[in-house]
Amino acid sequence: MARVEGISGVETVLRAQRKYADLKHWESQIGLTIPEAFVRGIRHIGYRRNVDAIAELIDNSIQAYSQRVDLVFGYDEGVSLKKPTQIAVIDDGHGMASEMLKLAMMWGGTHREDDRTGLGRYGFGLPSSAVSIGRRFTIVSKVLGGPLFAATLDLDALVAGKYRNSAGDVALPSPLRARLPAFINEHLGRTFPQGWHSGTIVLIEKLDRLDWATTLGMRTNLVRHFGVTYHKLLNQTAIHVDGRRVPPIDPLFLTPECEFYSLDEDRAKPLDRIDIKVRNLAAADREGQVSLRYAWLPPTFGAIDKARDAVGLNANARFPILKDYHGLIFSRNGRIIDVQSRAPWTLFINNDRYIRVEVEFSASLDEMFGVTTSKQQVSVSSAVWDALRQAGLPKAIEQLRGKVRSAKLEGRSVNGLRASPTGLEESSKALGLRGHRRPERAVALLIRDTTSLILSPSERHPLFNGTASTLETARALRALVGHIINRAGLAGGRRRSDYEFLLEDWSDELALTLVNEAPQIPGRTDDMCPAD
Repeated sequence: MARVEGISGVETVLRAQRKYADLKHWESQIGLTIPEAFVRGIRHIGYRRNVDAIAELIDNSIQAYSQRVDLVFGYDEGVSLKKPTQIAVIDDGHGMASEMLKLAMMWGGTHREDDRTGLGRYGFGLPSSAVSIGRRFTIVSKVLGGPLFAATLDLDALVAGKYRNSAGDVALPSPLRARLPAFINEHLGRTFPQGWHSGTIVLIEKLDRLDWATTLGMRTNLVRHFGVTYHKLLNQTAIHVDGRRVPPIDPLFLTPECEFYSLDEDRAKPLDRIDIKVRNLAAADREGQVSLRYAWLPPTFGAIDKARDAVGLNANARFPILKDYHGLIFSRNGRIIDVQSRAPWTLFINNDRYIRVEVEFSASLDEMFGVTTSKQQVSVSSAVWDALRQAGLPKAIEQLRGKVRSAKLEGRSVNGLRASPTGLEESSKALGLRGHRRPERAVALLIRDTTSLILSPSERHPLFNGTASTLETARALRALVGHIINRAGLAGGRRRSDYEFLLEDWSDELALTLVNEAPQIPGRTDDMCPAD
């Protein structure tokens, strides 16, 4: 994204903000919504996940020419550090004029309306994203050489009528000189030892809609998601999450500077990039570029042990990217906004994880791609599908599929018989499983209390009474862990984090109990569940 360098460029932005604020102050206001009902409703629409909501705030920071954006977590005194009670997005951009702060809290309040040069143009992102996570948010900002101002919107106070004036109308509070919470002051002191000269902070509190149960799950998911979403922009603006810098992750795995490109010997194979011009039929004077990037991956690309499929414990660090970004990847002005598994002529199935297609388009074509206000979804018009078809997209997808099929056949002929696709066949046989049928059991593994209906392990089962061999117990344990990991992979958001947190807690407990009890196996140094 192009930057405006020097004070003259920043002053141009601030003048535009002040002009916009002055115009809105003098315009007559005709209410179109019931404010309390509108805000309650807006919390329930728009964002699939917290990561998509927080990305809106990062978009604003990038468009404010920030060199660095930090997502920082705060914790109430005496509260467990496993889950934050405050979230702050902090940047070092040009900041906002004080007259703009109140408007920035409003839906549609932006001086960049219909701006196609950057990431935002609607003015909905900041308030919509903030209230989708918590019930209170504060915008703090300062311009170069100016004081710190802040404005706050508290949904509980809004519902209680505390923002209504003597005429009964909702009037948002005017910005006031600000004092920052201690955790933000500490972060600014560490990060900007020469002083934080300008920028904006969005502080979200009363967090009641977090997708994750722990800080660890939150940090892990945000780093991975932002690494993919902004991989083309991270050379301009560095993003940090809870102190960890976000590395760029190309979901096509074609960029040598990006994470996981050289994780092992497997490499993504590109097809030629295609660039086409498309006219915006909704605005005849607008034309934009669409670029198609292609890659196919060896069938072993997501596996640790290349002789086995990438399932369960054998899935490497690339596999979550293969799974989450599976289909046509749509990127707008260098920022990924959607992934779709269906096109008019094809449907992407599991085996298609090893073909990668990115459709990059300029914001001048927003109407043709049906970009939503939250910038997390596209609804592609028939005219665009026709243009993509004429550019050879269907043929390219079939060509990619053919290359993956050929690589699979070649791998099988070289390696002979491959392991089962599930990676759990050996464990299932050890437990007496065949196909999808449950084995007949002389002794139940679990028993249910008839009164409380609570499940508990059966002390009569060989796994729990000590009669099963060490090998049988190990196979059963591996099968169980594999099933839990597979179930976590199918789950999303909070449920996935719960599974991962369960395994991490269990792994920590095992480390404490087994370190002094387990016999040392000569030549074996790996752990079953290695730490991050």
